[in-house]
Amino acid sequence: MKFNVPEKYADLYIKALTERKGQLENRIEEFKREILEIENHISNLTSMPIFSENHDYSEFDKKNFAYSKNWPWTRKIAYYQDFIGKLITSNEAVDYIIENEPDLDKMKVRSSVSAALSNGTRSGKYTKYDDPTSSSTYYAPSEWYDKTGNPLIEYLPQDLKNRLFKQAN
Repeated sequence: MKFNVPEKYADLYIKALTERKGQLENRIEEFKREILEIENHISNLTSMPIFSENHDYSEFDKKNFAYSKNWPWTRKIAYYQDFIGKLITSNEAVDYIIENEPDLDKMKVRSSVSAALSNGTRSGKYTKYDDPTSSSTYYAPSEWYDKTGNPLIEYLPQDLKNRLFKQAN
């Protein structure tokens, strides 16, 4: 910034600029504190038991257990995934949960399932697969993928398999 300020006003102008700079720096610090509070709040929320699980349910046969409304979201998703044995979309998991718990609010279920899948993906428990033939995103346990990040063929749902092989031909 270049200004022609008369000499008699220079001190006043410097003082005004210095005060404004201080105000802006204080606002920046307030924003930084608010961002930190938000990050802490998000971290606290996503570490709640409804979004994560401390048990490795893959160590026992889920099919021997009936679906339970009391399970955390991750357990409900894992149960459905094991039940069908294929990659799933978040919408499929939501529909399955709503089918078993019709009194739940579908939007809340969708939000919770999305959060659980996102956390599972971040933690490495799940891997996300973006279908190159559509805008669908699939999720599955990371061990259902090969080293290049592609899902193993035996875990592909038939509709996805058809689209992928049709595209290859």
